[in-house]
Amino acid sequence: MAHELAAKGKTVCVIESGGFEETPEHEALNAVEASGSLNDPAIRQARQDWHSPQMRFWSAEGQRYGVRNRALGGSTVAWAGKVAPFADIDFASRAWVPGSGWPIGRADLAPYLTRAADHLALGPLLNDAAFWAERGMDRPEPVAAMTAFDSHFWQFARSRRVVTDVTRMGDDFRQEDLPGVTVLTNATVARLFAAEGRVTGLECLSSLGGGQRAFVRAQRIVLASGAIENARVLLQSGFDRPGTATRTGLPAIGRYLMDHPTVRVGTVTGEGCAAAARLFGFFPLRQGYRISMYAHGLALRPGTQEQHSLPNMAAFGSLELSPQDPIAACGRLARFKSRAVWSDLGIVMRNAGVIVSAVGRKLLESPRVPDRLKQAIADAAVWINADFVAQDYLAKGGSRKVDALHIELIAEQVADLNNRVTLSKVRDALGLQRANVRWELGETVRAALLDGARLLIDDLARAGISGLEPTAAVRDGDTAALVARDMAHSAGTTRMGRDPRDSVVDADCQVHGVAGLFVAGASVFPTIGHANPTLMILAMAIRLADHIVATPPPAAGTGEGLFFTHEIDTSAEVWLVDQPELDAADERKEHVS
Repeated sequence: MAHELAAKGKTVCVIESGGFEETPEHEALNAVEASGSLNDPAIRQARQDWHSPQMRFWSAEGQRYGVRNRALGGSTVAWAGKVAPFADIDFASRAWVPGSGWPIGRADLAPYLTRAADHLALGPLLNDAAFWAERGMDRPEPVAAMTAFDSHFWQFARSRRVVTDVTRMGDDFRQEDLPGVTVLTNATVARLFAAEGRVTGLECLSSLGGGQRAFVRAQRIVLASGAIENARVLLQSGFDRPGTATRTGLPAIGRYLMDHPTVRVGTVTGEGCAAAARLFGFFPLRQGYRISMYAHGLALRPGTQEQHSLPNMAAFGSLELSPQDPIAACGRLARFKSRAVWSDLGIVMRNAGVIVSAVGRKLLESPRVPDRLKQAIADAAVWINADFVAQDYLAKGGSRKVDALHIELIAEQVADLNNRVTLSKVRDALGLQRANVRWELGETVRAALLDGARLLIDDLARAGISGLEPTAAVRDGDTAALVARDMAHSAGTTRMGRDPRDSVVDADCQVHGVAGLFVAGASVFPTIGHANPTLMILAMAIRLADHIVATPPPAAGTGEGLFFTHEIDTSAEVWLVDQPELDAADERKEHVS
């Protein structure tokens, strides 16, 4: 949004709760309280196993729900770069999906999806079977044999600066000098102020402690802090109570929390592993001189969803890489520290290509190699063997030997007003009430996951995939034994709608009854589909930026009853609240100036 608004001549101040990098102190501010099944040891362990490998300080004990990164760039600090647009059916009102139906449609977002794809350096937005035609291929026989599922493709946002990595928005943002954009780091927003039906300002606390606080006058504020923090700030500000935002308040704040519940369907080993890895493999697509990489999975057909009264869902593969790492073996031999020389020599000889690619990775990360040459080499590698490149990224230059392929099923969660974010009595280091999260699947979603898993297993059999061993819960049809983890795709707590009684923002993402106060992010999604949400988040944010540019700020009122001290003034027209908090005085002066 800062990019888009600055390009249109707007002055912008971004308030960031973290710093330029994550720290344990910032991570402590992400801690949430949780109730219900989120305290189940099995679920907590599943979350720890899935999320922690990408994180520096995150733990399932502290963030008992969700994955938040309190630093400039937010979740792109640690994400895998995986994106896809929502399908047409995700915007539709479906009789079998309670709460479904957006006030806007896929067509309304089409131009913004294209602009969002450009921000993420993506290729053409081909996420269904049309991809095969674009590549000049027929649909593969295994997919053509399926009846319930069909091809689905995800893309990966590849960094324009570091060709061996995905997009890290904070790092990219710091390399640019955007006119009219100011960034405040270590500034946590404690509450927002409104008077006479419009937003008037906000209060910040120093994320570094010490009791520093500042007040900001603002005519337009955008909350862009994720589903947990967006709801938390609005609740701390009292917008749920009668008379603050609307005469009756906004009771939906914090409600309808959704994520993508994901379960392991089973594991493929042995002779069938290679065929399964090809089915859930990676494919390149050339567009001019640019090569883009797509991951192939399987999505439930719209007709199957309606026939079986199921929410949207998709299957993807997760590789289990061998612990026999040829890079480590090579290092032991080079340092004369191998305790099993012949074994290590065998590993190295059998994986000569891995050694060569590790040298290539070092070459691509060297500052002495021109960027255009790096990009050309990386694109060539994707074109020659996209699977190898994907495995290299997962292994960070280590082993790429695949021991097994796990098949995961990711599903749309039905919006439930009882799944919600509330304020806990426990306070964080800044004296603010922590978020308390209730996130339950419910028997309907659990049964849908089992039905989807059975349909998937049948389709994989039709496709000729052998060696699949279902998990015990799937094999036995035991909904209670399903261990479903969230995918860090929190959504829905400030949902979009027309009625303030069951929604928080209108179709333009403005908070009902509060002129000049907007919300960006997945928290405004009425439903969540199955796709990773970042591309949709960006498209919605760009659409909001255009709306702000086209709409004059709300007329100023008297602001009676408001008294501001220690004000910050950057003459910003728009404030983007990105999980806020303030620096020490000297650093604050430097950033503001």
